[in-house]
Amino acid sequence: MSLTSARLTLRVPEEHDIDWITAELQDPEIQRNTTVPSPYSRPDAEQFVANSRNHDSHSTFVITTTATGQPAGVISLHQHPKHAPSLGYWIGKSARGQGIATEAVIRICRWGFEDLDLPIITWMARVGNDASRAVALKAGFQMEGALRLRITSQGRLHDCWAGSLLPEEFNPNAR
Repeated sequence: MSLTSARLTLRVPEEHDIDWITAELQDPEIQRNTTVPSPYSRPDAEQFVANSRNHDSHSTFVITTTATGQPAGVISLHQHPKHAPSLGYWIGKSARGQGIATEAVIRICRWGFEDLDLPIITWMARVGNDASRAVALKAGFQMEGALRLRITSQGRLHDCWAGSLLPEEFNPNAR
């Protein structure tokens, strides 16, 4: 399965992505601001790809530029049986600052609301991850506040910002 937007294709991770994922996740900024294992190893990437292909509770996509097929990042929409669906993403260093994250977030939210009929999509990021917060705001997420010690990064609990988006608030043309 894949999703497309004006510039991007979101596709299921494949084995040929393992080396790229491993290399990108050596970035200290990604390790600091996400829940990926730290340090990050090739076996972590292998497990990530295998889990992404064989898991019903979340949909994970490699974000690629449609024109070149070049991977730019990863985005996931997690559906929890007892919690609201949640969104997570990271963008590789060379692809940052190009609006890729915002476009990918808008596309996956459109899919979540229109095709999966989700009632809400939530977002959380470690306090201080200003780039992720800016993307969420551009995509229309409403900030709900800060939660104490609610997100794990680099083996420790950290405070996080939380936001949400409802179908009636969603604007597929936001930017």
